[in-house]
Amino acid sequence: MNPAVFRSRCRRLVAVACGSALLAVSSAVAPTSVAIADDAPTTGVVVCTTTSTWTYSPGVVLVPRPVVTQVDDRYTSCLSPTGSSVTGGSSSFTVERDAGCLEPVAAVPETRVITWDDGRTSTFSYTVTVSSLPGLDVVTKTGTITAGAFAGRAAQATQAAPTLDPLQCLGQGVQRQTALGTFAIL
Repeated sequence: MNPAVFRSRCRRLVAVACGSALLAVSSAVAPTSVAIADDAPTTGVVVCTTTSTWTYSPGVVLVPRPVVTQVDDRYTSCLSPTGSSVTGGSSSFTVERDAGCLEPVAAVPETRVITWDDGRTSTFSYTVTVSSLPGLDVVTKTGTITAGAFAGRAAQATQAAPTLDPLQCLGQGVQRQTALGTFAIL
């Protein structure tokens, strides 16, 4: 896929995802929202842009085979209408599962620890789903912050990555992929 077309599609998807996240955020902090328990954090709403890099070993080929994926995520430009001091963060972890270019990833549970720029951490437990659109795979991670900063709050990441080119799946396969998107703690 032409890199300029990919960037344009990703920007549109990120804009839609950000708009949806901000709508959800504004609904969550409106005076008519559900009451928060006294011991829950009062500065819990955060929306960030994300960049994910997935490195595959061995490379992803046409048919599914065991693959180790190193996931490196960067959370940037974080905003909080409720006053959180978080402006960015990162997480890195490894996932082992079968993967192939011709078969989407099944909905699977995962857990990651996000390290925020203010030194705190959040454990995000979620289920991953992948939806394919022409030229793009949309990766959605829906779950809950189960420990650390913002514990007990719902969270969702939505990212877009170019669909794997079947020709690149021949030989050594696809060894690296990048996605752009949003992450929201509600």
